[in-house]
Formats: sequence, structure tokens, C-alpha cells
Amino acid sequence: MPGTDDALLRALTHLADLLARIGHPRAAEVADLVTLFAESPERVRHRLDANDWWAGAGSLAAETMADNPGMPETVWRREVREFRELMIEIGEALHAEGAANPGISSWLLAFNNWNASEV
Repeated sequence: MPGTDDALLRALTHLADLLARIGHPRAAEVADLVTLFAESPERVRHRLDANDWWAGAGSLAAETMADNPGMPETVWRREVREFRELMIEIGEALHAEGAANPGISSWLLAFNNWNASEV
């Protein structure tokens, strides 16, 4: 799925950059997935469909609700909004390809609602 692969890789690359910018502990992991994508997009998609991305308190999706680590509040809000938007792009791309993780739908609904409400 070339078009979906392009969108997914673009969102994943931006997410890796954002996580590095905010000093997130999973930044290197996401950057590694960007590198792996050229070799094995299917392995990356499988990895992105995992629970540690979408299910429970320890998931990357849940990290969008983390406390501000000390950034100016307006900067932090902008980064969190972008974080959510990138997770939406990744989740929608995974859904388009038949992703199975049940957490994706719930997070997509929450992210879209929060961004629409400026939360």
C-alpha cells in the first residue's frame, strides 16, 4: 500500500522528531522504527499495532496525557496537540490496513475530541 506507507512513514518520522524534541524516553525506539521501515514496513506496522502503543496506562498513546516536564505552557500544549495529531495519523493509517488493536479506535475518538475541544 504505497500511499498508506508514505503517510505512515511521514507521521512516524515526525513523531520521532517530536519525541526527541521533548526528551521522551521512547524517542530512540520510534526513530529505530523509522529506520526499519525502509527494510520491513510490515514489521513496523505490526510493531505499531502493539499494546505498548495503544493499550493501557503505559502505552505511547497514554503518554499524550503526561504532565508538562517544565516547558513553557503554550509550547507544551502545542507539542501535545501535535503528538495527538501524529498518533491520529498513525492510527488511521493502521486502521486503513486492517490493524487489530482494539485500543486504536478508542484513542482516535479521544484524540479527535480533545483536539476539537482544545483540551
